[in-house]
Amino acid sequence: MKRLLACLAIALFAALPARADTLPGQARAEAARLLVQVNTAQAAAKAKAGLKPAPLEPAMISDLQRFGLAASRLSVEIDQRGGPVDLRCIFRGMAEETDVQLKAASAAATGAAQSQALGRLSHMLKDAVEIAPAVGGQTPGTKTAANTRSAAVQKCEVVRDW
Repeated sequence: MKRLLACLAIALFAALPARADTLPGQARAEAARLLVQVNTAQAAAKAKAGLKPAPLEPAMISDLQRFGLAASRLSVEIDQRGGPVDLRCIFRGMAEETDVQLKAASAAATGAAQSQALGRLSHMLKDAVEIAPAVGGQTPGTKTAANTRSAAVQKCEVVRDW
């Protein structure tokens, strides 16, 4: 009987942290984990700059797609909570950029091209690690100064600086 109770207690304590984790926390943790993988793949691609690059690992592709989905969900959550428009736009952009750069890295003809796409993913993941904590703490329906403009003005502007 004690064994059974001990097993139940362990299972309960193991499940509590996962349940307490928020979507911004999950996105940040996933971005940090993926950053290591992407940087490793980028270094491998850069080492074979003029050659045909190795295909990306299916697990990494799947994990990046899942991150893109989480970033998209986070954008929607920020919008539903009345959070800052700039954060909503940043995470929506991360979702789109993940897809664009995954396609570019997968279709790259050379290691240099693949390295460039993976470098952009790496930069974006670093940003996600830094920005995701800024999402938490706002209650649903709370409007910030950034949200007091009309819905027509709240569209995300496209700014490319690369």
